[in-house]
Parts: sequence; structure tokens; C-alpha cells
Amino acid sequence: MPLPTVNLDDRRFDDLLDEAKRLIPVYCPEWTDHNASDPGIALLEVFAWMTDLMLARVNQVPQKMFITFLEMIGLQLDPPRAATAPVTFYLSAPQDTPLSIAAGTEVATIRTEVSDATVFSTQQAVTVRPPELLHVYSANTVSADNQFVQHDLGRLSLPGQRFPVFSPQPVPGDAFLLAFGADLSHHVLALVLTVEVAGGAGVNPQEPPFVWEAWQGGAQRWVPCEVEYDGTAAFNVPGELILRLPTLQEGEFFGQVGYWLRCRLTSEQNYSGYKVSPDVEAIRAESRGATVAARHATVVYGELLGESDGNAGQSFKLMYGPVLSPEPGQDVLEVSERPGSDRKGEMTVWTPVSDFSDSSADDRHFRLDLQDGTVTFGPTLLQPDGSVYRFGAVPPAGTTLRMRRYSYSGGVLGNVPERTLSVLKSSIPYVARVVNHRPATGGRNAQSLEDAIQRVPRILRTRTRAVTRDDYEFLAEQMDGVARARCLTANTVASAANYPGNLRAVQVPAGRVTLVVLPALPPASDPAGRVAPEALTLSAELRTQVQALLDDRRPIGTILELRQPQYVWLSVTATLRAHSSASRGERESLRRAAEQALYAYLNPYTGGPDGTGWPFGRTLGMPELYGLLRGLRGAEVVEDIQVVLTEPGQPQQHEAVSGSLNLPPQAVIVSDIHRVEVEG
Repeated sequence: MPLPTVNLDDRRFDDLLDEAKRLIPVYCPEWTDHNASDPGIALLEVFAWMTDLMLARVNQVPQKMFITFLEMIGLQLDPPRAATAPVTFYLSAPQDTPLSIAAGTEVATIRTEVSDATVFSTQQAVTVRPPELLHVYSANTVSADNQFVQHDLGRLSLPGQRFPVFSPQPVPGDAFLLAFGADLSHHVLALVLTVEVAGGAGVNPQEPPFVWEAWQGGAQRWVPCEVEYDGTAAFNVPGELILRLPTLQEGEFFGQVGYWLRCRLTSEQNYSGYKVSPDVEAIRAESRGATVAARHATVVYGELLGESDGNAGQSFKLMYGPVLSPEPGQDVLEVSERPGSDRKGEMTVWTPVSDFSDSSADDRHFRLDLQDGTVTFGPTLLQPDGSVYRFGAVPPAGTTLRMRRYSYSGGVLGNVPERTLSVLKSSIPYVARVVNHRPATGGRNAQSLEDAIQRVPRILRTRTRAVTRDDYEFLAEQMDGVARARCLTANTVASAANYPGNLRAVQVPAGRVTLVVLPALPPASDPAGRVAPEALTLSAELRTQVQALLDDRRPIGTILELRQPQYVWLSVTATLRAHSSASRGERESLRRAAEQALYAYLNPYTGGPDGTGWPFGRTLGMPELYGLLRGLRGAEVVEDIQVVLTEPGQPQQHEAVSGSLNLPPQAVIVSDIHRVEVEG
């Protein structure tokens, strides 16, 4: 129920006019004509109408007062957010010793006649380490007998020595595993291979029958690597293979501990596979570079703000803005003693806080307004006994204030496309070039007042704690990179499991919360089309950000687990009948429209009845697919629809769906490959 409205004055036009007429005999007894035709009555009506308008305004809270109320509850407009992108530094030549690239290294787009360069700064330091290849194995990852072959790297230096990459007659699941001694997370790794030319005959280098994967441990386990260049043409010719590695984690396989990569054979149904295993005569690993996260920011060091006058609540303004969120331990204020002081030359460090509510008189705190770059020190408050309470210390008069470091920029301008960050702002030894292989995402302009007002009810309901299911979902969906979230508790998971295939409900014990996070698609992706499997992976970076946000807000004793949704891949085969007069072109248009409708409807981002993404755990009924296709323009009859469960990369594993498809609460539907035939 909404709060009752309190009217400061409930009089309206008729009330005002009647009251004025009643006062006429009191103030003007000679005025006797009170009819509507009298000019005086006409003037009273005009004044009553104008007064009615003024009272209507009085009964509404002016926007300035509303903004003041929002400030009293601590609501502030969100500053611009900086876009982030992974940038890859490439070495001019492989190095024998580790090479470090400092945090804050600036890269930029090319400056043109119509636009300035967009500058990004790396967020942490990165070290390019020389790889140390320890062990090489061949094994089958799906076999139950755990058979493997260890290859002797020392014998490869001898003439005529070679070893097979896979089993003599390669089958899906065969893998070529490499163990490294150093952590090569986010490295650009080159494998220089000498292979026997005839070994890989019969495969298509543009569509190789294998994937490269890295061991991450935990729930992720093996994750795909990005193949930047394959000069071996899928083990057909000697050359080099260049991989961009994800985060690695140390693991133990075959009794050996190291950082592991593997090349795993996948299904060979849609293309010709290996008839025999290719042989490797020589292998060498080199580090060609490394990838590090950068954000749209220009870093300013050592900006002088001025001298303190010793008064509480004083403020100073930074030269540039809007300012990005301070980096803990780095974006601090330095206060130097005045020249005439006995402590000349000493410096104290002051840290930023969001407000002064917890600051005492001895705390060296300041507040940084991210919108306009204003540095403010704590105020004082007069107490009833005449004493003064200080919210934070104040720099003594005459001391010099200097901002050690801060960053500015942000906004949608930083959402640059891929391969546009190609300019090094400063020379780095042994670094030849830099590029971003993915577009920058997450840049957002400053929040508008209208948007903040619309969000007030949910902000007041959630505030800074995560207790209910809605709290967890709302807070997670505020993070950049999160499309949707579903919170599972012990009360939301059904006890009876009646799901096809390997679908099972997540068991959530009491005291534990499981949050299912669907990552957002890259900006260049088509959300209504077929979604690539790698785009649905919950990255370690996004997982860490969401976990850190919710850990600060969840109750003590509640265990939070983050996971990506269980993706249920579906392939639909449908047969439609068009109108008898439809031409070949019209039938082809109907076929494309039907496939597009299926991809858009069976979709975690645009699917479902509401078009906002297939709801978590929602049952799919076959009649709704018939209705979807029957509603297309030009479709007369839907002859048949077949739905099967699939798995990307393993199309031989099919399970037909009949009647309806029940999903567990953590699952969403994703389209695999749909095929529609249209008959005349």
C-alpha cells in the first residue's frame, strides 16, 4: 500500500471562489452584483484559478527538496564507469629471463583528425616468464583404464627419434598433454613443432578435429585456449602454434605436478579426422608475450592541491575529472609539513573514505567526490555541552597537500572495438607491439538523476546487505558483465528429480546459498542468434568480482557458492508446409525466418515468452514450439517437430525429447543447431 498523501492545502477552485465571494460584503459592502457577468467576479475567477495552480505546486515536493532527501539517506549518483579490455604485449624476441611490464603502462588508440586518442592503463603488473617444458604425455581422457604414454623429451635430440601425438588409431578423447614448471597464466605461448608431413593427412586445417585446453582446477577444470595462429596446419607441416593461455592452476596428473595444457581430439562426425596419429620429431616452447587487463583511464601522479588553512570541512579540487574509483593503497593524499615546522620534510598519508560517519578526530581521512573531483576533509559538530566533535582529522595550517595518484576518464567512449588499442604511449624494452584481441566493455556514462530516482525503491529495500534471494540477484545483476542471476537456497530446490539425461537439481544444504550467474555477451555478439559455447563461460575475473561484492554483504555464517548455469543445448528439426502458391524464394524466406525464431526463442538472453531470456528452470513444452512456428507469416501447417538434447563438439550424443522438457532450477536452454525444411 502506498503512503497516504498529505495535502498542505486542500482547497480547490470552487472553494477559493466561494470564500472570496463571502468576503465581498465584509470588505466591499457597496458591491452588490455577484453574478458571473460582473467584471469583478470574472477577476475573482481568474485569481482563484491562479491560486489553485499555486496550491497544486505547494502540495508537490519540489525536485530540489527530493534531491536533498536522497542526499540525507546517502544516495549519490554513480560516476562514469571505465571500460576494461585485455591487452596483449608482444615481445620483439623470446627472452631467457623474466621480463616485467609495470602496472599503469598506457596504451591508446590511434589519434585521427576528428577524434583524440583513447587512453587505457594496465591495472596490474605482468611478468613474461620463459617456459620450462617438463613432461609430455599421450592418453585418452574418456577411457576408464587410465592408460597413458610418457614421451622422453631427451631422445628427440637424437636423429630419427619421434613420438606419436595420439594413439596409433586416433579416437575422440585422445589427448596430447604438456606439463610446464612455471605459471604461464595469460601468456602468449608458442610451440615450435617439427612434425612428419604425412601424419596429419586427411584433416581440414580450417576446422581441426581437436581443441587446446588449460587446467584451471576447481569447478572449471579444463578450459579452452585461444589459438592465435597454427602454422602446423593441424599437425600437417612443421611450424609454430601460438596460443593465448587463460589463468592456469597447478595440478597433478600421472604422478607429475605442473601447469598443464592438452590438445584433445573431439568428435569427427562432421569432418574427416586423423587416419593415423601425426608424429612429432621436435618440440620447443617459447613465451612471445602476455595479456593483462587494462581500463579506460589516464593516471595522474603527484598533483599539487595547495596549502591547508587548518579549518574543518575545507575542500580542494583536482585538475581533471570525473575521477574513477580510488585504488586501495595507491590513490592516497600526501600531506607535507610546512617549511618552518620542526617536522619539516615529514609526510603523512591520508586515505579516502565514502563518508565520515565512522571517522574519529585522529583518523586521517578525506572524501573524494568522483563526479567533480573535489577533495573534502571532515566537518565538526557542536555538542550540547559546548564541546566540538571532529569527524576526521584536519591537516594543520600551512601544510602542503599533494595527491599521490588518481585516475580519470570513463564513459561509453571507452567501449572501443577489438584491435584498436595498438599504440604504446611509452617505449618498453623488448616489447614490439600491443593489441586488444577483444573489444573493451563496461564503459558507462555518469548516472542521470532520473535513473537514480527510479532505482530508489530497490536501493532502499536492499541497501548494503544480502539476505533474501532478491537481494543476491539484484546486487549481482548490478555488476558489469552479468546478464542475469538466479539464487538457489535449500527451500527453492525441488526434492524430486524428474529430469532427462544427466540433468539434476543442485543440492543446496541449509546455511548455504548458490548463486547462478549468466555472463553477459560481448557487445559485438548477436544475442538473438546462435550463441557460441565459449561466450557462456563464467570467467574467473567476473566470478571474483561478484564474489567480492556479495561477501561484503552476506550474513556471517552463510556460505556463498557461485557457478555458471547448467546449459541445456537443444537442436530442433522441423518440417513446415507453406501455402501452395508460395514461390521458391518465399519458401526460403520462411525457412530462414523459422530458424531465426527458434534461435531467438530457445535463448538464454532473448528467449522465453517475455523475450528477456529463457527463465531459469522453466519447462519447455512442445506445443509452444508448434505455436511459435505456426505464427510465422507464410506458414500453413507445422508438419513435425523433433527436439533432441545435444552437446557442442559432441554431436553424436543425442537424446530425443518428447512431451515436455523439465529443467532443474539452475538450468537454461541454449540453441545448438536448428534445421527447418519447408515443403510447398
